[in-house]
Amino acid sequence: MNLDTEIQYLKGIGPKRAQDFLKLGVRSVCDILTFFPSSYQDRTKIISISDIYKQGRGCLFVRVGNFFERSLSKGLTILDVEIFDDSSIGYARFFRKKNPYSYIDIFSPIKKAFKAGTFAYIYGDVNLGKGGRYISVNDYETIGNKYDKPLLFNKIIPVYPASEKLSQKFIRDTVKTVLSISCSLYPNVSELIPNFRNIPNMNSCEAIQKIHYPNTLQEAEHARRSFALQEFFVLETALCLSRNGVKKKQKPQRYFVQKTLLPAFRNNLNFEFTIEQKKAINDIFSDMQSLYPMNRILMGDVGTGKTVVALSAILLAVENGYQAMIIVPTEILAEQHYLTISNMLSGLNVKIVLATSSTLKKKKEINEILSGLESGEVKIAVGTHSLIEGRIKFKNLSLIVVDEQHRFGVMQKFAALDKAANPDILMMTATPIPRALAMTVYGEMDMTEITKFPPGRTPIKTYSSSENYAYVNAIRELKKGNQVYIVYPLVDESDKLVLKSAVQEAKKLSQTWFKDFKVGLLHGKMKDTEKNDVMLKFKNKEYNVLIATTVIEVGIDVPDATIMIIHHAERFGLSALHQLRGRIGRSSKQSYAYLIRSSNSENASRRLSIMTSTNNGFEIAEEDLKMRGPGDIMGIVQHGFPEFKAGDLIKDSDIIEFTKIHASKIIDEDPMLIKESNSILKSLVSKHFSNKAKLINVG
Repeated sequence: MNLDTEIQYLKGIGPKRAQDFLKLGVRSVCDILTFFPSSYQDRTKIISISDIYKQGRGCLFVRVGNFFERSLSKGLTILDVEIFDDSSIGYARFFRKKNPYSYIDIFSPIKKAFKAGTFAYIYGDVNLGKGGRYISVNDYETIGNKYDKPLLFNKIIPVYPASEKLSQKFIRDTVKTVLSISCSLYPNVSELIPNFRNIPNMNSCEAIQKIHYPNTLQEAEHARRSFALQEFFVLETALCLSRNGVKKKQKPQRYFVQKTLLPAFRNNLNFEFTIEQKKAINDIFSDMQSLYPMNRILMGDVGTGKTVVALSAILLAVENGYQAMIIVPTEILAEQHYLTISNMLSGLNVKIVLATSSTLKKKKEINEILSGLESGEVKIAVGTHSLIEGRIKFKNLSLIVVDEQHRFGVMQKFAALDKAANPDILMMTATPIPRALAMTVYGEMDMTEITKFPPGRTPIKTYSSSENYAYVNAIRELKKGNQVYIVYPLVDESDKLVLKSAVQEAKKLSQTWFKDFKVGLLHGKMKDTEKNDVMLKFKNKEYNVLIATTVIEVGIDVPDATIMIIHHAERFGLSALHQLRGRIGRSSKQSYAYLIRSSNSENASRRLSIMTSTNNGFEIAEEDLKMRGPGDIMGIVQHGFPEFKAGDLIKDSDIIEFTKIHASKIIDEDPMLIKESNSILKSLVSKHFSNKAKLINVG
């Protein structure tokens, strides 16, 4: 047996149960070892019956009395077992489904175990039924003598993700068996990692065993952190190797600051660059002037001025005789960039084209675009994924800018990179990610953040409000000549969800509250041409009010839009709420966001409280991670990283930073991991990342 042995070959499992395990993500012996508990039951503390009624859950040691059985509807049957201790009397309840045509006593094993006068350990939850309070039993163990030692109590018990066909007991037994025969086979790199803070330096086998069966909950957390150290260390090592691999390929393009286009461009702007924008430009110029391709991500909140930074890089390429392209996810955004850049480059004699599915349908335009790019006459191409089609060829493309990069698939990014030999890459994202997480997500890329807004932007005021209050204030703004967004989570009414929808509310509001104004409707089920038409009409003030779904999360700048109303706000993630709010406040006018909720839950209150207290996207992203976990943010980044078995991107941010630094030292000393001491580390990197190395270099 080895770590790759499929679990169907383990005693007592076989092909059928192996399929059930596969649904839980478990295929091999290695998967079983790292199939860690999702939680624990602390059965070390025995409490009294009277205390469990106060606490709601706990572990009891009781004497058993009589039992009472009764049937409910639809074959559901209840067995109540009378239990006593020195403090009180109670009832332990068991539920079973009974086949009306069967004479088998479904409670026979329980009745045998719970004979009157025996003693029992019970773990359960207090519930309220028609007959009063009872304890719903999660697990139990009976003993003949009160001095006998239990097998499953007075200890910490792991709770695993389970399924209908795989019980907790069966999973625990399987894990125990595999731990006893295979745990020592698990590769260990703990010896390569220095001591860090108060994390015990356990080898992988010891950590695995203590995660599954700790003596205390604190020991479980220590073991988890110890194993996480190794997980993140392997990941960061892979990222360092990947980064080194990228830098070995020298690029053909060379740049010199010639001061032909850049000064004229800055003179065209009616504002000064902020300190952070200047730093970002210096970082990017430094990368572009090096011998190796730039691989940088520019992170900045909505409205922090990433576009002018990217345009500075584009002009450095153009004034050195090269071409550049900007890829964005939607036609609306492409048109916005095209118009913005055209205005900023007015009088500079730099030819720029817009390449989208719409412009590439027109015969005259397509010939002009294709020939202009291939001849080198066109210096800047702005477009959607249409830019990466095979028919589009560049003469000397050297710089690729990808905006809202998380909305592109990895393979689309590869297609873009194939348009040039070792191009410089600048990724941009307005999705704020806390730095510790970004170090993992974008660990192979150089990273620049813009956190401050340019002067002249008035901070948005955000309120948790009633519908009426929001609409009254919206009408006040409309009368000033400003515009309003109203967002709903659904396109159409749903039988399953009691929520307002965009289509139905658009009809209603256009006939009631906003009957004196022009109301537009935008949602994801519309064709791209229809969406573009609606957004442009809103931008041109042909619509005063735009009712929409989250399709406007990434949209065009509408400087006169000063109101954002979001219905059922508690159903949106914090980052989504922040992105939606970023659609307003695009000028010096005071803007207002109104969050209307349909739930008074603690979670909803906390979420809206965060939104009303700060406009800082990074603070909001940090809170979003704490509340929802990293799934959503990791989901937008398609690196193909393995799932962390013990590592937690929120709890372990300190470990991420530590392992990144230490992995860099290891690679500096042994760039190819050829030392004997690094052989296990090399095999782990190869196992987890050999088929992902290429993907890791694409942000």
